[in-house]
Amino acid sequence: MRVVNREQGQRGHSKQGAKNPGKGLSTKKVDRYLRLVIFLALIGLVYIANAHYAEKQVQKREALKQEVKRLKDRYYMKEADLHAGVRYSELVKLTDSLGLKKLTEPPYRLITPTKQEE
Repeated sequence: MRVVNREQGQRGHSKQGAKNPGKGLSTKKVDRYLRLVIFLALIGLVYIANAHYAEKQVQKREALKQEVKRLKDRYYMKEADLHAGVRYSELVKLTDSLGLKKLTEPPYRLITPTKQEE
């Protein structure tokens, strides 16, 4: 059975549908919501890309920390080797070959006369 709207002269529409024109999908609504969905999708992509970038930076930072720790250990080893060569016994060995000996008596001071004493 078909319902005929006598006021409008249209089939299948009731008075309630005529009072609320805007219900349903129109081209403007679809366009507006489609733009919103595309905007939100782009924001989501930027968020995901930023998370990946941040994770990569954290991994690089950890790798650099490990390298700094390794280089610091290497530095301390080299410094210890250097200081081992400067120990007193090592200096004595090096200076003996040059003919230098350790002082047995205290050093003495040379005093020059100043202008007031003359």
